[in-house]
Amino acid sequence: MLGFQRPASALDLSIETTFLGSALDADNDHSSSPSNHQETPKENLLAEASFPSEARLSGFQIPQRHGLFEDRNREILSVPISAALIQPNRDLFTQIPKEPFNIPTSLSEYFFREVITLYCAWDSKSNVMRNIIETSWQSSGALYHTIQSMSAACLSEDFPHLLPIARREHAHALELLRQDSLPTHKQAMLLASQLLGHTSSWLTPQNLATDMFRTSCDTLQDIMLDTGRDATISYDRNSSFGPAESTKSDEPHPYSGISRDTVKILADIGVLVFQYRKRISKVKFLTESDIDVFRTALREARKLERVLLAHRSPDLSRVKDPGDPKTPLKHLQLIDEAYRCTGLLQLYRVFPDLLNERYAPWDKDYLLRPLPSDKTPSAQERQTWLTKLAMHILGILREIPFESRTRSAQSFIMVACSSELRRNPQHLQSEAVGAIGLDVLDIDPASIEVVRARKFVLSRLAAYTHILPLRKSRVISELIDQIWSALDSGNTDVYWLDVAHEKNLGTMMG
Repeated sequence: MLGFQRPASALDLSIETTFLGSALDADNDHSSSPSNHQETPKENLLAEASFPSEARLSGFQIPQRHGLFEDRNREILSVPISAALIQPNRDLFTQIPKEPFNIPTSLSEYFFREVITLYCAWDSKSNVMRNIIETSWQSSGALYHTIQSMSAACLSEDFPHLLPIARREHAHALELLRQDSLPTHKQAMLLASQLLGHTSSWLTPQNLATDMFRTSCDTLQDIMLDTGRDATISYDRNSSFGPAESTKSDEPHPYSGISRDTVKILADIGVLVFQYRKRISKVKFLTESDIDVFRTALREARKLERVLLAHRSPDLSRVKDPGDPKTPLKHLQLIDEAYRCTGLLQLYRVFPDLLNERYAPWDKDYLLRPLPSDKTPSAQERQTWLTKLAMHILGILREIPFESRTRSAQSFIMVACSSELRRNPQHLQSEAVGAIGLDVLDIDPASIEVVRARKFVLSRLAAYTHILPLRKSRVISELIDQIWSALDSGNTDVYWLDVAHEKNLGTMMG
Protein backbone atom coordinates (compact mmCIF):
# COMPACT_ATOMS: atom_id res chain seq x y z
CA MET A 1 0.00 0.00 0.00
CA LEU A 2 1.22 3.55 0.52
CA GLY A 3 4.53 2.18 1.56
CA PHE A 4 3.84 -1.49 2.08
CA GLN A 5 6.52 -2.23 -0.51
CA ARG A 6 10.02 -1.80 0.83
CA PRO A 7 13.49 -1.87 -0.76
CA ALA A 8 15.83 -4.57 0.42
CA SER A 9 18.59 -2.09 1.23
CA ALA A 10 16.44 0.55 2.87
CA LEU A 11 15.78 1.23 6.53
CA ASP A 12 14.17 -1.73 8.29
CA LEU A 13 10.95 0.21 8.49
CA SER A 14 8.36 1.29 5.98
CA ILE A 15 4.98 3.01 5.90
CA GLU A 16 2.75 4.79 3.55
CA THR A 17 1.78 8.36 3.84
CA THR A 18 1.25 11.27 1.48
CA PHE A 19 3.34 12.78 -1.16
CA LEU A 20 4.85 16.17 -1.60
CA GLY A 21 7.30 15.68 -4.38
CA SER A 22 10.69 16.46 -5.74
CA ALA A 23 12.63 19.34 -7.18
CA LEU A 24 16.18 20.53 -7.62
CA ASP A 25 18.23 23.67 -7.81
CA ALA A 26 17.99 25.35 -11.18
CA ASP A 27 19.96 27.93 -13.06
CA ASN A 28 18.19 31.07 -14.11
CA ASP A 29 18.81 30.38 -17.76
CA HIS A 30 16.39 31.54 -20.39
CA SER A 31 13.43 29.20 -20.44
CA SER A 32 13.24 26.75 -23.30
CA SER A 33 9.83 25.42 -22.37
CA PRO A 34 7.06 25.54 -24.93
CA SER A 35 4.74 27.11 -22.38
CA ASN A 36 4.85 30.47 -24.12
CA HIS A 37 4.03 29.02 -27.50
CA GLN A 38 0.58 29.08 -28.97
CA GLU A 39 -1.55 26.73 -26.91
CA THR A 40 -2.62 23.49 -28.53
CA PRO A 41 -6.27 22.75 -27.81
CA LYS A 42 -6.84 19.70 -25.64
CA GLU A 43 -9.07 18.21 -28.32
CA ASN A 44 -6.14 17.96 -30.73
CA LEU A 45 -4.96 14.96 -28.75
CA LEU A 46 -8.00 12.94 -29.83
CA ALA A 47 -6.23 11.85 -32.96
CA GLU A 48 -4.67 8.40 -32.90
CA ALA A 49 -0.97 8.80 -33.50
CA SER A 50 2.36 7.46 -32.35
CA PHE A 51 5.54 9.22 -31.39
CA PRO A 52 8.07 9.89 -34.12
CA SER A 53 10.88 7.40 -34.15
CA GLU A 54 13.44 10.03 -33.15
CA ALA A 55 11.65 10.46 -29.81
CA ARG A 56 12.66 6.90 -28.96
CA LEU A 57 16.32 7.15 -29.87
CA SER A 58 18.66 6.68 -26.95
CA GLY A 59 20.69 9.54 -28.38
CA PHE A 60 17.55 11.66 -27.91
CA GLN A 61 16.39 14.31 -30.31
CA ILE A 62 13.44 16.59 -29.87
CA PRO A 63 10.90 15.84 -32.61
CA GLN A 64 9.94 18.72 -34.84
CA ARG A 65 6.57 20.37 -34.29
CA HIS A 66 5.51 19.95 -37.92
CA GLY A 67 5.40 16.92 -40.11
CA LEU A 68 3.50 14.38 -38.02
CA PHE A 69 0.49 14.57 -40.29
CA GLU A 70 2.23 16.29 -43.18
CA ASP A 71 1.49 13.56 -45.72
CA ARG A 72 -2.13 13.31 -44.63
CA ASN A 73 -2.61 17.06 -44.85
CA ARG A 74 -1.03 17.16 -48.29
CA GLU A 75 -3.43 14.41 -49.36
CA ILE A 76 -6.44 16.29 -47.99
CA LEU A 77 -5.43 19.56 -49.59
CA SER A 78 -4.97 17.86 -52.97
CA VAL A 79 -8.65 16.79 -53.11
CA PRO A 80 -10.44 19.01 -55.69
CA ILE A 81 -13.30 21.06 -54.32
CA SER A 82 -15.60 19.56 -56.95
CA ALA A 83 -14.89 16.10 -55.58
CA ALA A 84 -16.41 17.12 -52.31
CA LEU A 85 -19.44 18.70 -53.94
CA ILE A 86 -20.46 15.50 -55.75
CA GLN A 87 -20.46 13.46 -52.54
CA PRO A 88 -23.64 14.71 -50.85
CA ASN A 89 -23.77 11.92 -48.25
CA ARG A 90 -20.36 12.74 -46.80
CA ASP A 91 -20.00 15.29 -44.06
CA LEU A 92 -18.28 18.27 -45.64
CA PHE A 93 -16.53 18.95 -42.34
CA THR A 94 -14.42 15.84 -42.87
CA GLN A 95 -12.92 17.56 -45.90
CA ILE A 96 -11.71 20.56 -43.90
CA PRO A 97 -7.99 20.10 -43.25
CA LYS A 98 -6.99 20.25 -39.59
CA GLU A 99 -4.06 22.28 -38.41
CA PRO A 100 -0.99 20.02 -38.30
CA PHE A 101 0.07 19.18 -34.76
CA ASN A 102 2.62 17.01 -33.04
CA ILE A 103 1.61 14.92 -30.04
CA PRO A 104 4.99 15.09 -28.26
CA THR A 105 5.01 18.86 -28.61
CA SER A 106 1.41 19.07 -27.44
CA LEU A 107 2.22 16.95 -24.40
CA SER A 108 5.23 19.09 -23.56
CA GLU A 109 3.13 22.23 -23.77
CA TYR A 110 0.44 20.64 -21.63
CA PHE A 111 3.00 19.72 -18.99
CA PHE A 112 4.26 23.28 -18.56
CA ARG A 113 0.81 24.80 -18.80
CA GLU A 114 -1.22 22.37 -16.67
CA VAL A 115 0.56 19.37 -15.16
CA ILE A 116 3.26 21.19 -13.25
CA THR A 117 0.68 23.49 -11.67
CA LEU A 118 -1.24 20.45 -10.39
CA TYR A 119 1.86 18.72 -9.13
CA CYS A 120 3.25 21.51 -6.93
CA ALA A 121 2.01 23.14 -3.73
CA TRP A 122 2.67 26.50 -5.42
CA ASP A 123 3.89 27.62 -8.82
CA SER A 124 5.50 30.75 -10.22
CA LYS A 125 8.63 31.76 -12.09
CA SER A 126 10.67 31.00 -8.98
CA ASN A 127 9.48 27.36 -8.86
CA VAL A 128 12.79 25.54 -8.86
CA MET A 129 11.33 22.40 -10.42
CA ARG A 130 9.88 24.39 -13.29
CA ASN A 131 13.24 26.10 -13.79
CA ILE A 132 15.19 22.86 -13.91
CA ILE A 133 12.83 21.21 -16.36
CA GLU A 134 12.70 24.26 -18.61
CA THR A 135 16.49 24.34 -18.84
CA SER A 136 17.05 20.58 -19.11
CA TRP A 137 14.13 18.90 -20.85
CA GLN A 138 15.61 19.28 -24.35
CA SER A 139 19.02 17.91 -23.38
CA SER A 140 18.00 15.03 -21.10
CA GLY A 141 16.20 12.16 -22.74
CA ALA A 142 15.10 10.72 -19.38
CA LEU A 143 13.57 14.02 -18.29
CA TYR A 144 11.92 14.61 -21.66
CA HIS A 145 10.20 11.22 -21.74
CA THR A 146 9.22 11.62 -18.08
CA ILE A 147 7.22 14.79 -18.71
CA GLN A 148 5.70 13.20 -21.80
CA SER A 149 4.50 10.31 -19.64
CA MET A 150 3.09 12.61 -16.96
CA SER A 151 1.11 14.67 -19.46
CA ALA A 152 -0.24 11.63 -21.29
CA ALA A 153 -1.27 10.06 -17.97
CA CYS A 154 -3.16 13.20 -16.94
CA LEU A 155 -5.01 13.28 -20.26
CA SER A 156 -5.67 9.55 -20.51
CA GLU A 157 -9.02 9.73 -18.69
CA ASP A 158 -10.41 11.95 -21.43
CA PHE A 159 -8.33 10.44 -24.25
CA PRO A 160 -7.83 6.72 -23.48
CA HIS A 161 -5.57 6.22 -26.48
CA LEU A 162 -2.92 8.25 -24.61
CA LEU A 163 -2.60 5.68 -21.81
CA PRO A 164 -0.37 3.32 -23.86
CA ILE A 165 1.71 6.35 -24.79
CA ALA A 166 2.03 7.26 -21.10
CA ARG A 167 3.17 3.75 -20.25
CA ARG A 168 5.59 3.59 -23.17
CA GLU A 169 7.13 6.96 -22.36
CA HIS A 170 7.44 6.02 -18.69
CA ALA A 171 9.25 2.79 -19.59
CA HIS A 172 11.51 4.60 -22.05
CA ALA A 173 12.42 7.20 -19.43
CA LEU A 174 13.36 4.42 -17.01
CA GLU A 175 15.55 2.80 -19.65
CA LEU A 176 17.35 6.06 -20.39
CA LEU A 177 17.77 6.74 -16.69
CA ARG A 178 19.61 3.45 -16.24
CA GLN A 179 21.83 4.10 -19.26
CA ASP A 180 22.76 7.74 -18.68
CA SER A 181 25.89 8.08 -16.55
CA LEU A 182 27.09 11.47 -17.78
CA PRO A 183 28.01 13.71 -14.82
CA THR A 184 26.54 16.71 -16.61
CA HIS A 185 23.12 15.06 -16.50
CA LYS A 186 23.07 14.34 -12.76
CA GLN A 187 20.61 17.11 -11.91
CA ALA A 188 18.18 16.10 -14.63
CA MET A 189 18.59 12.43 -13.72
CA LEU A 190 17.77 13.11 -10.08
CA LEU A 191 14.67 15.08 -11.00
CA ALA A 192 13.61 12.45 -13.54
CA SER A 193 14.00 9.65 -11.00
CA GLN A 194 11.97 11.62 -8.44
CA LEU A 195 9.20 12.35 -10.92
CA LEU A 196 9.13 8.78 -12.22
CA GLY A 197 8.88 7.48 -8.68
CA HIS A 198 6.11 9.84 -7.67
CA THR A 199 4.06 9.37 -10.82
CA SER A 200 4.32 5.59 -11.16
CA SER A 201 1.03 5.51 -9.25
CA TRP A 202 -0.49 7.68 -11.99
CA LEU A 203 -0.29 4.65 -14.27
CA THR A 204 -0.76 1.91 -11.66
CA PRO A 205 -2.28 3.26 -8.42
CA GLN A 206 -0.72 0.60 -6.17
CA ASN A 207 2.80 1.08 -7.58
CA LEU A 208 4.94 2.90 -4.99
CA ALA A 209 8.12 2.61 -7.08
CA THR A 210 10.43 1.97 -4.14
CA ASP A 211 13.19 1.11 -6.58
CA MET A 212 13.04 4.68 -7.85
CA PHE A 213 13.37 5.90 -4.29
CA ARG A 214 16.64 4.00 -3.98
CA THR A 215 17.79 5.43 -7.31
CA SER A 216 16.98 8.94 -6.11
CA CYS A 217 18.91 8.42 -2.88
CA ASP A 218 21.93 7.04 -4.72
CA THR A 219 21.96 9.93 -7.17
CA LEU A 220 21.48 12.42 -4.37
CA GLN A 221 24.50 11.06 -2.54
CA ASP A 222 26.55 11.73 -5.65
CA ILE A 223 25.63 15.37 -6.08
CA MET A 224 24.16 16.39 -2.69
CA LEU A 225 21.85 19.08 -3.96
CA ASP A 226 20.15 20.91 -1.14
CA THR A 227 16.82 21.22 -2.91
CA GLY A 228 17.06 17.64 -4.07
CA ARG A 229 17.52 16.59 -0.46
CA ASP A 230 14.31 18.40 0.43
CA ALA A 231 12.53 16.60 -2.38
CA THR A 232 13.79 13.21 -1.22
CA ILE A 233 12.50 13.90 2.28
CA SER A 234 9.12 14.68 0.77
CA TYR A 235 9.25 11.40 -1.15
CA ASP A 236 10.25 9.76 2.12
CA ARG A 237 6.97 10.78 3.68
CA ASN A 238 5.34 9.02 0.74
CA SER A 239 7.10 5.70 0.97
CA SER A 240 8.50 6.20 4.46
CA PHE A 241 12.16 5.40 4.40
CA GLY A 242 14.81 7.59 5.99
CA PRO A 243 16.64 10.04 3.73
CA ALA A 244 18.99 12.80 4.77
CA GLU A 245 17.88 15.67 6.95
CA SER A 246 16.29 18.64 5.30
CA THR A 247 18.16 21.85 4.62
CA LYS A 248 16.36 24.89 5.90
CA SER A 249 15.62 27.68 3.50
CA ASP A 250 13.76 30.96 3.55
CA GLU A 251 12.03 30.04 0.30
CA PRO A 252 9.15 27.55 0.29
CA HIS A 253 9.80 24.22 -1.37
CA PRO A 254 7.55 23.49 -4.37
CA TYR A 255 6.14 20.45 -2.59
CA SER A 256 6.69 20.64 1.15
CA GLY A 257 6.10 24.40 1.21
CA ILE A 258 7.27 25.63 4.62
CA SER A 259 6.69 22.21 6.19
CA ARG A 260 10.08 20.57 5.75
CA ASP A 261 10.42 19.74 9.45
CA THR A 262 6.80 18.64 9.79
CA VAL A 263 7.06 16.40 6.73
CA LYS A 264 10.14 14.70 8.18
CA ILE A 265 8.36 14.11 11.49
CA LEU A 266 5.36 12.67 9.64
CA ALA A 267 7.69 10.32 7.79
CA ASP A 268 9.13 9.13 11.10
CA ILE A 269 5.62 8.64 12.50
CA GLY A 270 4.65 6.69 9.40
CA VAL A 271 7.65 4.39 9.74
CA LEU A 272 6.92 3.79 13.41
CA VAL A 273 3.17 3.24 13.03
CA PHE A 274 3.37 0.91 10.07
CA GLN A 275 6.20 -1.22 11.43
CA TYR A 276 4.56 -1.47 14.84
CA ARG A 277 1.14 -2.43 13.52
CA LYS A 278 2.70 -4.89 11.09
CA ARG A 279 4.47 -6.64 13.98
CA ILE A 280 1.53 -6.57 16.39
CA SER A 281 -0.92 -7.87 13.77
CA LYS A 282 1.01 -11.15 13.70
CA VAL A 283 0.84 -11.68 17.45
CA LYS A 284 -1.40 -14.59 18.42
CA PHE A 285 -0.06 -15.23 21.91
CA LEU A 286 1.78 -12.48 23.74
CA THR A 287 5.43 -13.04 24.59
CA GLU A 288 7.96 -10.93 26.47
CA SER A 289 9.56 -10.01 23.18
CA ASP A 290 6.21 -8.61 21.98
CA ILE A 291 5.99 -6.53 25.15
CA ASP A 292 9.49 -5.18 24.47
CA VAL A 293 8.41 -4.19 20.96
CA PHE A 294 5.44 -2.32 22.39
CA ARG A 295 7.51 -0.50 25.01
CA THR A 296 10.13 0.53 22.47
CA ALA A 297 7.48 1.79 20.06
CA LEU A 298 5.69 3.70 22.82
CA ARG A 299 8.92 5.42 23.88
CA GLU A 300 9.59 6.47 20.29
CA ALA A 301 6.00 7.66 19.87
CA ARG A 302 6.30 9.77 23.01
CA LYS A 303 9.44 11.44 21.62
CA LEU A 304 7.69 12.24 18.35
CA GLU A 305 4.70 13.63 20.22
CA ARG A 306 6.97 16.03 22.11
CA VAL A 307 8.63 17.16 18.90
CA LEU A 308 5.25 17.90 17.32
CA LEU A 309 3.98 19.76 20.37
CA ALA A 310 7.13 21.89 20.42
CA HIS A 311 7.10 22.61 16.69
CA ARG A 312 6.45 26.16 15.56
CA SER A 313 5.74 27.14 11.97
CA PRO A 314 8.29 29.50 10.40
CA ASP A 315 7.67 33.20 10.85
CA LEU A 316 6.00 34.22 7.58
CA SER A 317 7.68 37.62 7.71
CA ARG A 318 11.00 35.82 7.20
CA VAL A 319 9.77 33.57 4.39
CA LYS A 320 10.11 34.66 0.78
CA ASP A 321 6.74 34.89 -0.95
CA PRO A 322 6.99 32.67 -4.06
CA GLY A 323 4.60 34.94 -5.94
CA ASP A 324 1.76 32.51 -6.62
CA PRO A 325 -1.50 34.49 -6.33
CA LYS A 326 -3.47 31.26 -5.83
CA THR A 327 -1.27 30.13 -2.96
CA PRO A 328 -0.28 32.86 -0.50
CA LEU A 329 2.04 32.00 2.35
CA LYS A 330 -0.92 31.77 4.71
CA HIS A 331 -2.10 28.65 2.87
CA LEU A 332 1.29 27.01 3.37
CA GLN A 333 1.14 27.88 7.06
CA LEU A 334 -2.30 26.29 7.39
CA ILE A 335 -1.07 23.12 5.68
CA ASP A 336 1.85 22.99 8.11
CA GLU A 337 -0.58 23.21 11.03
CA ALA A 338 -2.79 20.51 9.50
CA TYR A 339 0.25 18.24 9.09
CA ARG A 340 1.23 18.69 12.71
CA CYS A 341 -2.26 17.90 13.99
CA THR A 342 -2.50 14.90 11.64
CA GLY A 343 0.71 13.54 13.11
CA LEU A 344 -0.71 13.86 16.61
CA LEU A 345 -3.92 12.16 15.47
CA GLN A 346 -1.96 9.13 14.24
CA LEU A 347 0.03 8.86 17.46
CA TYR A 348 -3.01 9.14 19.71
CA ARG A 349 -4.98 6.60 17.66
CA VAL A 350 -2.24 3.95 17.50
CA PHE A 351 -0.83 4.58 20.99
CA PRO A 352 -3.83 5.40 23.23
CA ASP A 353 -1.57 5.59 26.30
CA LEU A 354 -0.29 8.91 24.98
CA LEU A 355 -3.80 10.32 24.92
CA ASN A 356 -4.54 8.87 28.36
CA GLU A 357 -1.54 10.74 29.78
CA ARG A 358 -2.87 14.11 28.65
CA TYR A 359 -6.60 13.53 28.52
CA ALA A 360 -9.02 16.33 29.28
CA PRO A 361 -12.31 17.05 27.53
CA TRP A 362 -11.64 18.46 24.08
CA ASP A 363 -10.49 22.08 23.96
CA LYS A 364 -8.58 23.16 20.87
CA ASP A 365 -6.89 25.94 22.84
CA TYR A 366 -5.06 23.30 24.88
CA LEU A 367 -4.29 20.92 22.02
CA LEU A 368 -0.64 21.97 21.85
CA ARG A 369 -0.35 22.83 25.56
CA PRO A 370 -1.60 19.71 27.30
CA LEU A 371 -1.79 19.39 31.06
CA PRO A 372 -1.31 16.13 32.97
CA SER A 373 -4.48 14.07 32.97
CA ASP A 374 -6.46 13.77 36.17
CA LYS A 375 -8.46 10.75 34.96
CA THR A 376 -8.22 7.79 32.64
CA PRO A 377 -10.72 8.27 29.82
CA SER A 378 -13.11 5.57 28.74
CA ALA A 379 -12.90 4.16 25.22
CA GLN A 380 -15.88 6.30 24.22
CA GLU A 381 -14.28 9.45 25.65
CA ARG A 382 -11.10 8.75 23.71
CA GLN A 383 -13.07 8.23 20.51
CA THR A 384 -14.99 11.47 21.01
CA TRP A 385 -11.72 13.34 21.56
CA LEU A 386 -10.15 11.88 18.41
CA THR A 387 -13.25 12.72 16.38
CA LYS A 388 -13.04 16.32 17.61
CA LEU A 389 -9.37 16.48 16.62
CA ALA A 390 -10.13 15.11 13.15
CA MET A 391 -12.86 17.70 12.62
CA HIS A 392 -10.50 20.42 13.87
CA ILE A 393 -8.00 19.37 11.18
CA LEU A 394 -10.66 19.42 8.48
CA GLY A 395 -11.67 22.85 9.75
CA ILE A 396 -8.14 24.03 8.99
CA LEU A 397 -8.48 22.72 5.43
CA ARG A 398 -11.80 24.55 5.09
CA GLU A 399 -9.94 27.82 5.58
CA ILE A 400 -7.97 27.09 2.41
CA PRO A 401 -9.96 27.73 -0.77
CA PHE A 402 -10.04 24.86 -3.21
CA GLU A 403 -8.29 26.98 -5.85
CA SER A 404 -5.14 26.91 -3.72
CA ARG A 405 -2.45 24.69 -5.18
CA THR A 406 -1.97 23.15 -1.74
CA ARG A 407 -4.86 20.87 -2.70
CA SER A 408 -2.24 18.45 -4.03
CA ALA A 409 -1.14 17.82 -0.44
CA GLN A 410 -4.57 17.55 1.15
CA SER A 411 -5.67 14.04 0.18
CA PHE A 412 -3.46 12.34 2.75
CA ILE A 413 -4.77 14.59 5.50
CA MET A 414 -8.37 13.83 4.58
CA VAL A 415 -7.79 10.07 4.44
CA ALA A 416 -5.99 10.11 7.80
CA CYS A 417 -8.93 11.98 9.35
CA SER A 418 -11.62 9.87 7.71
CA SER A 419 -11.36 6.90 10.07
CA GLU A 420 -12.20 9.16 13.02
CA LEU A 421 -15.44 10.49 11.52
CA ARG A 422 -17.62 8.05 13.42
CA ARG A 423 -21.39 8.53 13.50
CA ASN A 424 -23.67 7.58 16.36
CA PRO A 425 -24.64 3.92 15.74
CA GLN A 426 -28.23 4.67 16.78
CA HIS A 427 -28.67 6.95 13.79
CA LEU A 428 -27.62 4.23 11.35
CA GLN A 429 -30.42 1.77 12.11
CA SER A 430 -33.93 2.64 11.05
CA GLU A 431 -35.35 -0.08 13.28
CA ALA A 432 -33.94 1.72 16.30
CA VAL A 433 -36.83 4.19 16.17
CA GLY A 434 -39.46 1.52 16.66
CA ALA A 435 -37.34 -0.32 19.19
CA ILE A 436 -37.22 2.59 21.59
CA GLY A 437 -40.78 3.67 20.93
CA LEU A 438 -39.99 7.14 19.60
CA ASP A 439 -41.27 8.77 16.46
CA VAL A 440 -38.08 10.73 16.00
CA LEU A 441 -34.63 10.04 17.33
CA ASP A 442 -32.79 12.93 18.88
CA ILE A 443 -29.85 13.92 16.69
CA ASP A 444 -27.04 15.44 18.68
CA PRO A 445 -25.02 18.35 17.25
CA ALA A 446 -21.86 16.23 17.22
CA SER A 447 -23.42 13.75 14.77
CA ILE A 448 -24.48 16.60 12.51
CA GLU A 449 -20.92 17.93 12.52
CA VAL A 450 -19.57 14.49 11.60
CA VAL A 451 -21.94 14.28 8.63
CA ARG A 452 -20.94 17.78 7.60
CA ALA A 453 -17.26 16.87 7.81
CA ARG A 454 -17.82 13.78 5.67
CA LYS A 455 -19.57 15.84 3.02
CA PHE A 456 -16.68 18.29 2.97
CA VAL A 457 -14.20 15.46 2.39
CA LEU A 458 -16.30 13.96 -0.39
CA SER A 459 -16.86 17.26 -2.17
CA ARG A 460 -13.22 18.28 -2.06
CA LEU A 461 -12.00 14.89 -3.25
CA ALA A 462 -14.59 14.85 -6.04
CA ALA A 463 -13.48 18.26 -7.24
CA TYR A 464 -9.85 17.19 -7.03
CA THR A 465 -10.61 14.12 -9.13
CA HIS A 466 -11.94 16.35 -11.90
CA ILE A 467 -8.86 18.58 -11.81
CA LEU A 468 -6.36 15.72 -11.68
CA PRO A 469 -8.23 12.91 -13.46
CA LEU A 470 -6.01 9.99 -12.49
CA ARG A 471 -7.17 6.52 -11.57
CA LYS A 472 -5.42 6.78 -8.23
CA SER A 473 -7.81 9.62 -7.31
CA ARG A 474 -10.65 7.13 -7.59
CA VAL A 475 -8.68 4.68 -5.44
CA ILE A 476 -8.44 7.31 -2.70
CA SER A 477 -12.19 7.95 -2.86
CA GLU A 478 -12.89 4.21 -2.76
CA LEU A 479 -10.62 3.86 0.27
CA ILE A 480 -12.61 6.49 2.15
CA ASP A 481 -15.88 4.78 1.17
CA GLN A 482 -14.55 1.49 2.56
CA ILE A 483 -13.45 3.19 5.77
CA TRP A 484 -16.87 4.72 6.35
CA SER A 485 -18.66 1.49 5.46
CA ALA A 486 -16.64 -0.28 8.14
CA LEU A 487 -17.39 2.47 10.66
CA ASP A 488 -21.10 2.50 9.85
CA SER A 489 -21.33 -1.27 10.18
CA GLY A 490 -20.44 -0.91 13.85
CA ASN A 491 -16.76 -1.86 13.67
CA THR A 492 -15.05 -0.15 16.60
CA ASP A 493 -11.45 -0.70 15.50
CA VAL A 494 -11.27 0.96 12.10
CA TYR A 495 -7.95 2.50 11.10
CA TRP A 496 -7.37 3.82 7.60
CA LEU A 497 -3.97 2.14 7.23
CA ASP A 498 -5.44 -1.27 8.00
CA VAL A 499 -8.30 -0.78 5.55
CA ALA A 500 -5.94 0.31 2.78
CA HIS A 501 -3.83 -2.80 3.34
CA GLU A 502 -6.75 -5.22 3.60
CA LYS A 503 -8.55 -3.86 0.54
CA ASN A 504 -5.40 -3.31 -1.53
CA LEU A 505 -6.27 0.38 -1.86
CA GLY A 506 -2.90 1.84 -0.95
CA THR A 507 -1.50 4.50 -3.26
CA MET A 508 0.54 7.66 -3.21
CA MET A 509 -1.74 10.41 -2.02
CA GLY A 510 -1.30 13.69 -3.79
